[in-house]
Amino acid sequence: MTRPDPMLTMFADPDVDEGVLWLTWLVRLRWVALLAQTVTLAFTFTVLDSAWLIAPLGVVMVVLAAANVEAMRALATHKEVTQGRLLVHLSTEILALTVFLMGSGGPENPFVVLYFIHVCMGAVMLTWGKATIITTLALGCYGALHVFSFPLHLDRHSVPPDLLHDFGAALAFVITVISASGFTIGVSRTLRGHKVALLEARDRTARVDRLRTVGTLAAGAAHELNTPLFTMGLRLRRIKRRFADDDATMGDVGAIKTQLDRCKEIVDQLLIGAGDPSASGLERRHLAELVRGGAGLWAKGADVELIIHDDGADDLLVEVPPVPFRQALINLLENAREAQGEIGVEDPLELYVEREGDLGIVRVRDHGCGLPDEPDSVGDPFFTTKAAGTGLGVYVARSVADGAGGGLRYSEEKGEWTEAVWWFPLVQDDARSGRSA
Repeated sequence: MTRPDPMLTMFADPDVDEGVLWLTWLVRLRWVALLAQTVTLAFTFTVLDSAWLIAPLGVVMVVLAAANVEAMRALATHKEVTQGRLLVHLSTEILALTVFLMGSGGPENPFVVLYFIHVCMGAVMLTWGKATIITTLALGCYGALHVFSFPLHLDRHSVPPDLLHDFGAALAFVITVISASGFTIGVSRTLRGHKVALLEARDRTARVDRLRTVGTLAAGAAHELNTPLFTMGLRLRRIKRRFADDDATMGDVGAIKTQLDRCKEIVDQLLIGAGDPSASGLERRHLAELVRGGAGLWAKGADVELIIHDDGADDLLVEVPPVPFRQALINLLENAREAQGEIGVEDPLELYVEREGDLGIVRVRDHGCGLPDEPDSVGDPFFTTKAAGTGLGVYVARSVADGAGGGLRYSEEKGEWTEAVWWFPLVQDDARSGRSA
């Protein structure tokens, strides 16, 4: 899977690497700093102490731009962003700012306030030890400005000195406020994203724990039921051998055997309904045949017409657990029927069986109330919008598909239809492949 560009998804993905997040902010703020330095030089190059100072100041800007390009390349290639790398970038920023200020007025330059931004960023991004290094470096560099710097000669400029100084102070203030507020808002949004992700993870964990509890109870019940059913099966075989010549008795034995098999199937469905689709083994079946069988069972008790579109799908072979598949399809159809019933729609449901590449696709389409406000939660265990729902129907359907190497998703056309898209990898017919060989 391709990793998303952190420059575009730093807020959307709360799980993005923290170092990537900080380096992204450094890149953004560095471009702002370069813009400010360019504007400053454009207004003040005539008031520098010496014309040759333009060369080192230009070199500083080139170095910063090169460092930014390197940082962007690191982000694009998804290199690990360590604390050491962040320390180097912040230190480079402070040293470059110091050189720039030394050549353009020293401590009298209003842009000295930008040290504050770097110290704050270091305090947030780095460990306390490395943050202390950044703070010490900023203080030392600011002190160095008082020892050595080239003054500005504002009287050389066509703009009055007071107005020129006020403009520089206003520009420095605006840049500082925008940088500080942008960085703070970004960190705040990221923290809120992490908080939401943490709460969602906690809710998912609670749901999974409840599901495990239900599964444990179901497994225990199934075990307790299987024991007497097995014993009854043994006794029934003994009776069958003893009264093999008695047609009336054999008829009763056959009826009892049918009901025993039905009981075993119910036990399997009990496990499946508790969220354990692995209770039934994988079998190679034709997808259209499975769909028609499950749809036929559902249609017996349904009051809504079902239209099946499966032309050309008879040769689609999949490997799935048939009992869970049938139960999951019934759940999807019942959900679709109830979605239409909520708004009083009596249109037929539509069931499509088709091929897309090497996948067999089953689509269940309704014209009901649409997806809930939390569409991404559909399929999570115990998530339901129905008062009497268990929240396991779609989860089991998704688990059946996942176990077979497929998947399930929902899509909708607002005000038109909602569709459950269920897909399974196709398998090759052994008999057909043997003939072709």
